[in-house]
Amino acid sequence: MYRPFQLGLVSALCLATPFVMAKGERYGASVNVLAVESIKYDEGSSGDKQSLRYGFVHTRPIDETNNRWRWWLGLNYLQDQFTAPNNGVYQEATNFEFRVVPQFALSSWSVFTPYIGAGLSLGYSQYTNRWKVDDEGFKYGSQLQDIEQFEVGAVATFGAVIKLGSNPDAHLQVIPQLSYIAPIYNNGIGGAELTISLLF
Repeated sequence: MYRPFQLGLVSALCLATPFVMAKGERYGASVNVLAVESIKYDEGSSGDKQSLRYGFVHTRPIDETNNRWRWWLGLNYLQDQFTAPNNGVYQEATNFEFRVVPQFALSSWSVFTPYIGAGLSLGYSQYTNRWKVDDEGFKYGSQLQDIEQFEVGAVATFGAVIKLGSNPDAHLQVIPQLSYIAPIYNNGIGGAELTISLLF
């Protein structure tokens, strides 16, 4: 019962490094629009779904002497219903995700800095209220067993830092970012994602 809460608390503690703002270090929040891809089960496939998830973000330099590289650390939360396709599986999902992505700045043009990144998505998901659905979209049979699992995905990102303010050590950052999450351990939540973050 308390596993999701405990996982979220541990992940938050991992993010909560001593709150001393080093040069280039930022904290903030994000809103993510995730196009969740269908998950295949023995009983059928779950449906595709566009879902919102919300998160906290912490970025920090990988090397203080090289401002092209930085870590992106994110903690995200998703809860949604996934309508089944015909002859598929209906389910409800709750997901906690911790993301670790090193980023490389491609260039810097005034207030605009594009970057690329690749890293890992570490998640814990619960799939509940699961039912088979027939070819007319109706639930039938007995309720399927709930699933609780840890998931690992590969993440590729492309985005841009837009700096607000003239002081390079105190400016706000608005960051639009495109990502793709590909499950590599346990078949779980993955797909294309658009993220908007505001970092302080």
